[in-house]
Amino acid sequence: MRLSTLLCTAATLVSGVAAHGYVPWIRINGQTIAGWNVNTDGYTTPQPIRVVRPTKPDSGYIADPTSGDITCSIGNSKLPPGPITATVAAGGTVQVLWNTWPIGHFGPVLNYMAKCPTNDCSVWKGDSGSPWFKIQQSVYANGEWASDTLAKSNFTYNVRIPANIAPGAYLLRHENLALHGAANLGGAQFYPVCIQLTVTGGGSLKPSGLSFPGTYKATDPGILFNVYQGDAANKAYVPPGGPVYPGLT
Repeated sequence: MRLSTLLCTAATLVSGVAAHGYVPWIRINGQTIAGWNVNTDGYTTPQPIRVVRPTKPDSGYIADPTSGDITCSIGNSKLPPGPITATVAAGGTVQVLWNTWPIGHFGPVLNYMAKCPTNDCSVWKGDSGSPWFKIQQSVYANGEWASDTLAKSNFTYNVRIPANIAPGAYLLRHENLALHGAANLGGAQFYPVCIQLTVTGGGSLKPSGLSFPGTYKATDPGILFNVYQGDAANKAYVPPGGPVYPGLT
């Protein structure tokens, strides 16, 4: 009995880990670029250089929105071992390809950017000051949360890079916020992923104003939220991080 209980517990833990997603690929202009593969990259010596910052080995979530990990997940403490970037034109699209995302991990998909202080984003954590700005968000539409839409779209999400931001090196912070347990304080699950980009073309706009950590609080109405109240309440949901930065095109 004891052995069977242990096996059952282990199976449950493995199932829970497998349910969480990560970003092993991105795609720009039809070119597929390696992201971070939690099954191999963290165990490879030397550490591979990827445009996607490292993700926790269990591809698990962040529970405390004020922790240092909220910036870029584990990439906040483990920077890439060398400079690397993916180039995208302002006004272009970065396709973020998750390995999986479970139906029922209801919540919004939020996207932020921050201009790196130099052309080498790999040496910058992005966890001080207020360099971030929101560029895009998908919430609840047509009776479905954005997370479920992503799951039904081959685990792919299209992030449009604003056409009028200044060219240069940026971090793109792409985040799934799972709210299926968020009716209780501390029940929200944050899955941020940071991608190192070089934006070409563009204009002169240099937005900023948000900080990670700092922008989110556990008691924010978009974080402490019951997704099971019905369609009307879900339609009225306001995500954390404020509105998309004004003036982006």
